[in-house]
Parts: sequence; C-alpha cells; structure tokens
Amino acid sequence: MHKRPAPPGFRWVCVRYRKVRNSSRVLDAHEYGHEAWCFLVPSR
Repeated sequence: MHKRPAPPGFRWVCVRYRKVRNSSRVLDAHEYGHEAWCFLVPSR
C-alpha cells in the first residue's frame, strides 16, 4: 500500500471500494490489480 508516513495532521485510510465523484459508479480496487485505495484524510 503506502510506504511513506502521513504528514502531521493527516492519516491514511485504505478502502477496497470507492465512489467516483459526480457519478453513481463504484470502483473495486481488486478489478484494477490493487489490494485497496489509499487516501490521506485530516486526522481528528
């Protein structure tokens, strides 16, 4: 997945499915040869 640490104030979130912005499509990471999609999100 990701190899670098998250910057201060953020954390990594990894999910198998993700919704395409402005669409009803849902992408499955396995269909694209990935284990999961990883995103940086602000930490609480």
